[in-house]
Amino acid sequence: MDGLSSRFLDAFEHARSYIDSGHLSCAVLGVASAEDVCSVWAADSEGDKPEMAGNSFAIASISKAVTGTAIARLFEEGLLEYDQPIASILPEFGLTPERRRITVRHILTHSTGLPARFAGACVEEGFQSDAVWRLLCADPLSPAPGTAMRYSSYTYQLLNRLAESVTGASFGEILAKRVFEPCGMRRTGFRPVKPWTPTIDHPVQEGADMEAYCEMEMSGSGLWTTVGDLLHLGQAYLNPGRLLSAETIELVTRAQEPLPVLGAEGRWSRRTLGWNREPQASFPDLPETGFYHGGATGTLLWIDPGADLVMVFLANHWGSGNDHAFEILRRLYG
Repeated sequence: MDGLSSRFLDAFEHARSYIDSGHLSCAVLGVASAEDVCSVWAADSEGDKPEMAGNSFAIASISKAVTGTAIARLFEEGLLEYDQPIASILPEFGLTPERRRITVRHILTHSTGLPARFAGACVEEGFQSDAVWRLLCADPLSPAPGTAMRYSSYTYQLLNRLAESVTGASFGEILAKRVFEPCGMRRTGFRPVKPWTPTIDHPVQEGADMEAYCEMEMSGSGLWTTVGDLLHLGQAYLNPGRLLSAETIELVTRAQEPLPVLGAEGRWSRRTLGWNREPQASFPDLPETGFYHGGATGTLLWIDPGADLVMVFLANHWGSGNDHAFEILRRLYG
């Protein structure tokens, strides 16, 4: 991208403005091309902090894109199919005809019909994986699978069980072998690696609760990582064959059939098999060649093969939204 250095300067100055105004307590911004990490910047309220670029951050729902990448690896290995009913592998899930219709594709596009449940559900269920599993098997479906999009995190625990059933490994081991090691992501996992940046207002309290939450391996919201590791993941998508074939990358990043978004009249989903292509009000001209996933901590991973660009933005305030990140991304495009 021509003029990247000046655009990066503009982008990180804008990121700094969010810290100066008190909207964010810290931020890390990284930009890469297919082959090179171009620029990384980190700061907090005391000023630039280059060493903070090595910190682990909770990435919340960006975990879904990482999990979707692991599912794509299992698809390439012939162990899972996107239109495979969950109950064909986990028969205890298919207690009703409608449940027997739910597929891997429905989970990744948030169209299972299951409720919207997030990290708070783990708190309510006492951080018991079996209790969350019982919710998945018992929660009512409304509407029918495949008819509408309702964003949810706990549904991704179905992917954990599926992957564990077909491989015989824990989901953490599956991620390590099929995503982290091939990408060189050495500081990514369900537990933060020191040094780490605590998350403000995380729904799970530090201490014993957080330890129990990490133990659950919440694949839809529970990963910690660094800016460098996420840049490596993005670069793998810009280099077909490094992690996934060109055909699989095209398959999993293509927008699926639009579905009405429940609770948002007139809005339609543009989800892929693990990623997002929905427009953003804070970046009205969001390039069609890009795809992304954001997180509730204000984080964003953006990948644009058309511009040979990966951008990672990390923050640490749960519930801060992704508008900051998209405003910063907009400045990278000039």
